[in-house]
Amino acid sequence: MFLFPEPPDPIFLAIFREALEYVREVQLVQFREGHRPTRSERKELDECYATLYPELVPFFSRGRLIRVIDRLLAAGRKPELYRLTDYHWMVIYRCLEMYSDLHNDGATGTDGKVGPYEIERIDFGAIVDRFFFDTDFLVGPMLLQAEEKAPGRLQITKEAWRIAAGLTPTARDSRIARVNRRELAELRCEPPPTVPASGYVGPYPLREREPSEDAE
Repeated sequence: MFLFPEPPDPIFLAIFREALEYVREVQLVQFREGHRPTRSERKELDECYATLYPELVPFFSRGRLIRVIDRLLAAGRKPELYRLTDYHWMVIYRCLEMYSDLHNDGATGTDGKVGPYEIERIDFGAIVDRFFFDTDFLVGPMLLQAEEKAPGRLQITKEAWRIAAGLTPTARDSRIARVNRRELAELRCEPPPTVPASGYVGPYPLREREPSEDAE
């Protein structure tokens, strides 16, 4: 499990997993497990990756991105709480963006199914607003220019600065760190919203119920 600004509900977690798995299997790997692509096939895969994710290419080779996604999927299945860096958030952002667009266009081949749920439309912007701490990793070189104009005033992570400068992630930038007990004690861990365990849920995020509806 990862540390989000607010507790993630099971529907979002299903979208999260499906997005990462779809990008990995359908767009980055494409071949069945155990198949060793030829040089020509690898070239085609790399070209496809560069076309689909030009924003990620300066930071990750296709092979490295696959490994990052594998680590995210593995950590996401664990009960412990982990903290991500801006490099991870950048990958997650692009995967969710792609998957949401394809899902809304009916192009994932699943007839609206996302894990155990059937979802009409995924509001990617609303997901970002709710589950991302910020999107400083999207600003690019303008972030460096802003710092020059107002030195020391911007509260930006080191990873966001490195991304703005076009630098590839170091081992530390790629580390998925476990939240320690002291940090856990300081966090306000609220339970996630109650949602159906499966089935049709309409558009996501779900519409918040009005107090008058709950009283009925």
